[in-house]
Amino acid sequence: MKKIFIYFCLLVFFGSISSCSSIKTMSLRPIEQESIFADGKEIVKKEDNGLKIVASYDGSYHDYMVFDVEIFNNSDSAIAISPKNFRAFPLDSQKQNLRTADGQSIFEYEGIEPAEEVEVVRNKMDYQERKLKRAKTVNTILFIGGLLTSISSQSSRGNPERFIRSVDIGQTMMNVSQVKRIADHQEFYSKMDRLEHEYRTWSSEGFRATTLAPHTSIRGGVFIEANLQAKFVQINYLTPTHNIDFLFEQSFAKK
Repeated sequence: MKKIFIYFCLLVFFGSISSCSSIKTMSLRPIEQESIFADGKEIVKKEDNGLKIVASYDGSYHDYMVFDVEIFNNSDSAIAISPKNFRAFPLDSQKQNLRTADGQSIFEYEGIEPAEEVEVVRNKMDYQERKLKRAKTVNTILFIGGLLTSISSQSSRGNPERFIRSVDIGQTMMNVSQVKRIADHQEFYSKMDRLEHEYRTWSSEGFRATTLAPHTSIRGGVFIEANLQAKFVQINYLTPTHNIDFLFEQSFAKK
């Protein structure tokens, strides 16, 4: 009975708990600007000082809002561009900036540079590899310790109570090492699957910091952290020579 309880505790500790809940889908609709519909998206565009931005909301990815953006350099000079030039300002129902709990600062989120995220994901994958290696070492030590305890119990056959206790401890240690080994591998594969998906996502994004030649354009996804409390979101593309802003209304629908 004691062994069954131990195994049950291990399974509860290492197992995953799933729960069913309704999923809320975030939607952002441009307002206060002229817009057109194309390919199921509502598209807005603005131009400032030879730089034109065409944008539409393209869904969400993890904690990010994703915008399908194309930037045109309509000037006669090269322009340095970057997704980090995009800023998101979450607003309340009165279109005022949302503030931190102490009221001292407003919330502001910077666009994500995919090349930087690729490096972050690489580091996370390396960490998971090292973590699994350490877990293998611990599991091996635990199993060998249990095996040695079981072997040493043979010298206690003259004391039945001590013999049974030593056998139980040794067997439990070996069983724990096996359960833990399975749990460690399950966790590793689960996290690596997620990280590999993230790696492919960031690697495939074409909009990165670059210099845009005159009369050319670049298109790609812009990822900016979402604030679920916002009623409106102001998106700014701000540089020393350009200032373009879009206003979106944020809402949620249950699926």
